[in-house]
Amino acid sequence: MKSIEIDGGSTAPATGAGTERFFIPGIGRLCESLSPYSYDLMRFALGAILVPHGVNKLFFGDVVNASHTMEKLGLAPPFAWAYLIGVLEFAGGLMLALGLYTRLVALAVFVEMLVISFGVLWPKWWWGGRGMEYALLMAVLALAIFFRGGGAYSLDRRLTRTF
Repeated sequence: MKSIEIDGGSTAPATGAGTERFFIPGIGRLCESLSPYSYDLMRFALGAILVPHGVNKLFFGDVVNASHTMEKLGLAPPFAWAYLIGVLEFAGGLMLALGLYTRLVALAVFVEMLVISFGVLWPKWWWGGRGMEYALLMAVLALAIFFRGGGAYSLDRRLTRTF
């Protein structure tokens, strides 16, 4: 079986590249030309989604609500934890979007999303009711990003290959 190289080293079975047929004619070339950016787009999107949450906590008073949540979770001092989460979401979101210290930030976001999912929303949630599906999706994305690292179009890749 033939294999093809993916993202600078790993391989996957060849699937007859160029023979895939799309419902919309001509979309194959578009997909093929943009597919190298798909992982980095997912990493960027996760980071970009986090930034406004951090901005609201750090600059628009949501840190008070977050501190109440931290207090209910038994995390002391609650304001310090709330500010830490605000910094993670704001600065960490920017770092994820740019691919800087990607694995470290992704791991922190993964832990945060697990705490939100199972410490804050569980067991009083239902799909769509309180948004646990979003926190779980973000946790899974953060975990996948942790496993893979910054990607081809990240600052990590430009600075060093060890992150």
